[in-house]
Amino acid sequence: MIRYVLMLALLLPLSAQAGPWPREVGQVFLSLSGERNRAGASYASVYGEYGLTPRTTLGVELGRTTGETTAILWWQRALDDGQGVHRIALQSGVGAVRRGDDLLPLAQGALSWGRGFDRWGGGWMTAQVLARMTGGAPDPRSPDMPSLAASFLTAKRVVKADLTLGLRPRDGLMVINSLWLEDRQDEGFAARLAPSLVFDAPGPIQIELGVVQPLSGRAEQAVRLGTWLEF
Repeated sequence: MIRYVLMLALLLPLSAQAGPWPREVGQVFLSLSGERNRAGASYASVYGEYGLTPRTTLGVELGRTTGETTAILWWQRALDDGQGVHRIALQSGVGAVRRGDDLLPLAQGALSWGRGFDRWGGGWMTAQVLARMTGGAPDPRSPDMPSLAASFLTAKRVVKADLTLGLRPRDGLMVINSLWLEDRQDEGFAARLAPSLVFDAPGPIQIELGVVQPLSGRAEQAVRLGTWLEF
């Protein structure tokens, strides 16, 4: 098991998800992430955030799995005034998916909520609902239809909900527990539990080690490893 984890650390850099708190103006957050299950299937991604204004954050996500590459550029706006304990943000994004020889359009929107607390050493709670539409491959039986229009006519939807509880039991350590719920038009409903530990490393780097435990749907147990960088 130790050898497997060390090998994965070399092969796969973890994913971070946008929360409702905006990035400080000019601040950058980067994450290199990956998962691999016992069957050898893997997913790797690069995720970034940039604080554009006091209430606006720009983000980019690049993901790679077997037979598919995804790129998304998104914009997030804080809906609250920064006062009180609750934070709410609205996000929209566009991108593309490469599947074989097909380049398909992608659009998404999300609503996020979060709040911090001081109990148990301090921590936070977040919830996000995200809807994504990915264009389908053009129908070869309709060669005269513009490819973009045909793609949207055969678009597939995905609805996701992420619930996260994060704790800081001591300096330099975070304990994160996430519940991922997903409903895919082509695969149905799936639920996964993702606990992880995040350790401070020298400089601005943090290391995350975790697992993904399927609760329902088509998925297998996986190991997660990642690095976070903030500057």
